[in-house]
Amino acid sequence: MMMATMVAKVIGACYRIPLTNILGAEGMGIYQLIFPVYSLILTTSSGALPLAISVLVSERIASQEYGRARRLVKTALSGLLITGTALTLILMLTGGFISSLQGSSKATYGYIAIAPSILFVSGIAVMKGWFQGNANMVPTALSQISEAIVKLAVGLTLAYFLMPYGVEYAVSGALIGVSASEGITFLMLLLIYKRKNPPIDLGFNIGGARREYMEIIKISLPITIGSMIFPLTQFIDSFMVVNILTLNVGVGNATALYGLFSGPVSTLINLPVALSLAIGVAVVPHLSKNKEERDLKAIRLKTTTAIKSAVLIGVPFAVLYLIAPYQILKLLYGGLSERELLQATNLLRISAPTVILLAVMQICTSVLQGLKNTRAPIINLLIGGAVKTASGVALLFTAGIEGVAIASLIAFTVVCLLNALSLSKLMGKNGDVVKNSGVIILLGGIIAICLTVTVHLTDSPIWILFTAVIGGLAYLIAVFLSRAFGKDEIISLPFGSAIVKLKK
Repeated sequence: MMMATMVAKVIGACYRIPLTNILGAEGMGIYQLIFPVYSLILTTSSGALPLAISVLVSERIASQEYGRARRLVKTALSGLLITGTALTLILMLTGGFISSLQGSSKATYGYIAIAPSILFVSGIAVMKGWFQGNANMVPTALSQISEAIVKLAVGLTLAYFLMPYGVEYAVSGALIGVSASEGITFLMLLLIYKRKNPPIDLGFNIGGARREYMEIIKISLPITIGSMIFPLTQFIDSFMVVNILTLNVGVGNATALYGLFSGPVSTLINLPVALSLAIGVAVVPHLSKNKEERDLKAIRLKTTTAIKSAVLIGVPFAVLYLIAPYQILKLLYGGLSERELLQATNLLRISAPTVILLAVMQICTSVLQGLKNTRAPIINLLIGGAVKTASGVALLFTAGIEGVAIASLIAFTVVCLLNALSLSKLMGKNGDVVKNSGVIILLGGIIAICLTVTVHLTDSPIWILFTAVIGGLAYLIAVFLSRAFGKDEIISLPFGSAIVKLKK
């Protein structure tokens, strides 16, 4: 999962970076106005399904009830294809109204272009749940790469050729690429499923499937409510930010500023967070199985390893964004003007600590959900969402677009601390996690020193990136020599057995 996520993110960078250069800040602003609405619909309709179905499938597999596991997939897929079709039509019909409320009517065609992907993503969610419940992460990994490749090929091509007709048409072309990527990925997962399982009968029988629906809803509803909170705050941002900033800088500049924060900056922040999320996705079915077996030792081992791995991944990126944000942005987004680069630099530097906070927050949420404690993450996310919205409104008027970044940093800090507290109440205090995570963060100073020296000697993005790689390797060696990870934890990581042999 982590390796596939890295490949998908590299492909995604090959998509988002030239896309930003094609569309410009205003075009990315329109693109990013659409995504919060789209994400909210996806979260509502199918966001929690992979986790819910993976938990239920893993329980049935553990009990050797393979027929019930397959029937669950059939039931979920039948129902979701109906709701997905309905939501697709609704978004197509209401896209113009939504875009007018957001303050940018140019988003109308984009909503129509991305609407079909809601139907396909619903099917993808069910298929992912089946494979993850069988502890088979390969199809999910392949789906990430498939989505990235098709979106790159179709989206960039259409955006490039449609740009001469207007930025709104270019944005629509990019979003058609999103719909195409989800459609092809859904078909691919169906074919993989069909290789080792009977064909899925999509006949809809709500009476006979009542028990399966209730089981799915029991797990997915609380997770969906929790998962909706931050997409909902982003949804509110998509209306609030542009309309408030327009009062001072005009609609074009306001859309461009929103595009810088939600486009290049958020893309860089979400890269390491996605790698940490892959750990969370992979660990959930195992935690569910360990819970059924009442194996507390295994649960604690997997949890501590996952949290420390998230910190391990987050620290180098946080340091890089804090010390050399301008050089990274200039290297990746050369199409931005100098003024836009400086604005994005401020936003990325403010947002740098959220890399670690988000990574740990996601892992804690995944662990709590895997142990079927869905109430705590919902409450914590509600508090964080309220903090983000309230502080965002206040800071937008006083600090402009930087206020949105500061509000996000405050909110993620609150949720991360609350999630950690909830986890300690459930499993007991774990000083090992706090102590060793602190050691890992301190060892990030190796990268910080290397980068600081290089930035003072040269402004070359290539040299700074090279320094980051060398410092990162030294950081990884220092972490494993420091014994921040125990032997059992290292073995559970990718290439862990080889690392243990080297340490000997």
